[in-house]
Amino acid sequence: MDITPNLWLILLTLGVVCLAAALVYGIMRNRQRTPLEREITEAGTRAEYRAEDRDER
Repeated sequence: MDITPNLWLILLTLGVVCLAAALVYGIMRNRQRTPLEREITEAGTRAEYRAEDRDER
């Protein structure tokens, strides 16, 4: 009996489970941010976009 198909199925299943766990962790962590943390992130993003726009000109 060849174990290769079973091994791929197990690895694929584990990969999907790990990806789902990472997504759930990220979503839960993002919901815990305070309004101040969100504003700091938005300000940093805007500054980064402005810097990229200056570099293109």
